[in-house]
Amino acid sequence: MAKNKIETEEILKASYRVELFIRKFEKQIQTALIYEPSDSIRQDIQVLNEFVKNQKMLIEDARKSLSGNYDYKGNYLDTEIVSTPLSTRTSLCLKSADIKTVKDLIEAKNKYGLSHFKNFRNFGKTAYDEVVRFINIVESL
Repeated sequence: MAKNKIETEEILKASYRVELFIRKFEKQIQTALIYEPSDSIRQDIQVLNEFVKNQKMLIEDARKSLSGNYDYKGNYLDTEIVSTPLSTRTSLCLKSADIKTVKDLIEAKNKYGLSHFKNFRNFGKTAYDEVVRFINIVESL
């Protein structure tokens, strides 16, 4: 039991460090908007801003989950693949295979099995191993 408490405390500490980084990043985004950027840069800034908002929600969800009063798995299933901790290459491979959310990933695994992912274009052993680990973590929530 003590090990779980220590792990929970470490996760919470890490979430606060990530939150501090996100807050700094959010301030930089707001500062960048002051200088009237071009339309393409403004679009990039908006994408980054959406990412930051999503990460803040994930941190809050994780904290609620650790306190034991939140259905983290149910909410996390709606998370877009690109917002998960999967690598960019893996996320893009899944996205090109029309797997947009964590729920889509779990459904594909349940419907076709894990070996189905090996058939995706540019999906190598590293990406496969990463997805298997990710699915195991999500299913254990």
